Order: sequence, then structure tokens, then C-alpha cells
Amino acid sequence: MMKGDNYLGNISSNEQSGVPTGKGQSLNSKEDARRQRREKRIRDLKESRSFWLISTITKWADKYFLDAFLGFVPSVGDLVSSAFGLPFIYVSLVKVKSIPLTLAIIYNYLVDILLGSIPFFIGDVIDFFCKAHVKNLDLITRYVEGDKKTIRQVRSKALLTAILIILLSVIIYFVFSLLIGVTKWTWSLIVAMFNWLSAFLTSSYS
Repeated sequence: MMKGDNYLGNISSNEQSGVPTGKGQSLNSKEDARRQRREKRIRDLKESRSFWLISTITKWADKYFLDAFLGFVPSVGDLVSSAFGLPFIYVSLVKVKSIPLTLAIIYNYLVDILLGSIPFFIGDVIDFFCKAHVKNLDLITRYVEGDKKTIRQVRSKALLTAILIILLSVIIYFVFSLLIGVTKWTWSLIVAMFNWLSAFLTSSYS
């Protein structure tokens, strides 16, 4: 057998045995390198302090209902509860470096804030069931792990999500303005009634 025939025979036997050759080996090595880099990014993110923080917030705020209980504390509770979302935005924007993912996370929090603003403690009760931190942690995890359905949904709805964020921000602004106005009016009414009652009792005993 000639030398060239022997070379072709080796290639044929390698192909039949499933051993990658030439260009196939190059493609496989690139895919392996890409997969290893992706796995390293996932591992580094999950081992980072920021991911530990959002996992801890999710456990305490949603799974142990701290977020819902804070809603019963006027003003301060809502402020603290809203601040819990900042680390999630930091992770999606700085660590994952994804604007569409960040928009999705902000949207989830705005929906949570709007529902929580419903008066007469209705919004506070809804907070027990509407768990934005759990939803966003799951969203970040699936996005980072390369879940194709999640990535496709987040990216395809980015523009719509941005528009909804603007609309929700406007609605929340007017809702909170209305609530502040109603609260001031109620407080002034209570003060006026107290002053009237105090004057009435004073005049009655004088």
C-alpha cells in the first residue's frame, strides 16, 4: 500500500471509530473551552458575596415573610422593603452585565411595589403571596445557567418591559401622591377632631 493510501486509511478508520480529526478536533476544543468558561462564570457568580447576599435576602424577606411583615410598618417598612431589591439589580447589571435581565428584575419589583401600595392592609396581605425576591433570584439563576427559554423571553420582551417600567413608575408616583394626600387629610381631620373634643370638654367643666 502506498503512503497516501495509508494516510487516507487512518482518516477513514478515525472517522468510523468516532475519533474527531482535524477541523472536528478544533471545533470540539473551542466548544469545550467555551463551556468551561461559562461554567467558571456560573461558579464564580454563585460563590460571590453579592450572590450570597441576594440568596440571604430571598430566604429572609420572602421565605420567612420578613418583607410582608415590614409592610405593616408605615413608611419605614416600605422603604426598607424596597431597598432589598437593590442588590438584585446590582448583580444583574454589574455581575451578569445584562440590561434586558435588569429591566425584567426592575419590572417585577415595580409590580410588587404597586400591589403593596393597595390600602387597608390589602397590599400587605398580597405581599405574603407575591414573592418578588424568589422570582428574581430564580430569574437570575436560570439566565446565568444558560436556560434558553428564559434568555429568549427576557431578551425578546426587553423593549416592552422598558415601556411597562415607565408606565408603572408614573402610576406608582400618582398612587403614592394620592396616598400621601389622603394620609395628610386624615391626620389633619384627626387633629381637628381632637382639638374640638378637647375644647368641648374644657368648656363643659369650666
